[in-house]
Amino acid sequence: MKVGLPKVKGLAKYLALITAILMATAAGLRAGSISTSMQLTGVGDSVTVGNVYVDPYAATVGGAANQSVICDDWSNNTYFNETWTADIVNASTVGSSSYGTPMFGNNQSLYNSLAWLGAQLLANPTNATEQTEISFAMWDLSYGINGNTEWPDPLTYLSQNQNSSPQCRNLTVSCYQGTLNLIAQAGTEGNYNSAGWEILNPEAGSQNKGYGTPQEFMLFVPAPEASQAAVLAGDLLLFGVAVLVLRRRGLLSTNR
Repeated sequence: MKVGLPKVKGLAKYLALITAILMATAAGLRAGSISTSMQLTGVGDSVTVGNVYVDPYAATVGGAANQSVICDDWSNNTYFNETWTADIVNASTVGSSSYGTPMFGNNQSLYNSLAWLGAQLLANPTNATEQTEISFAMWDLSYGINGNTEWPDPLTYLSQNQNSSPQCRNLTVSCYQGTLNLIAQAGTEGNYNSAGWEILNPEAGSQNKGYGTPQEFMLFVPAPEASQAAVLAGDLLLFGVAVLVLRRRGLLSTNR
């Protein structure tokens, strides 16, 4: 089933991320070295399978609070109020290592498929059954790719715990089978347009708690509406002028 992406209120997360990108560009950094701060602050509507919360989660990203982030990583763990630094990689440029390498490598078709699943989730983020099936489909697609294979694997865990999860009871198609169906469909979405999706890959050792590397998350950053885009364009123009002035001043100071 194809769905569209929902509108997201405000420009908080767009501006937070675009500011980080602009600052990095002004400093002459490559896209792969852009980073932002993260803090896990919530678990959406608290849907669980066993003792695992399913997507989406809430986080503060680059100072923008209450952002809906989607975890694509089964084998690492993240804890409430944990903070860390994440490298930002645009999902649509994953195929080129020049723009950074996320947790599961420069696998463009994988991240396109993950973005497609994320889009299905954001289209209906409060359907507990869909949240469960999409989350476990994402976790299964990425499982083991980076060599980290926490046991049990996602599908085994789901099969062992679905009967005790209210959202998976009394269904014509079980959560397990629904997840398998999504995995198969996602496998055909390797050419999905993942533009707008940002991958937030944790920097090992940057976390404030000693629980190991946090999980990788994905965040959809919508383009601003027309009126907001006009304001943003003006701000970007002023930013560009300021950068040129500062650089020119730096050159003049050097040449004196």
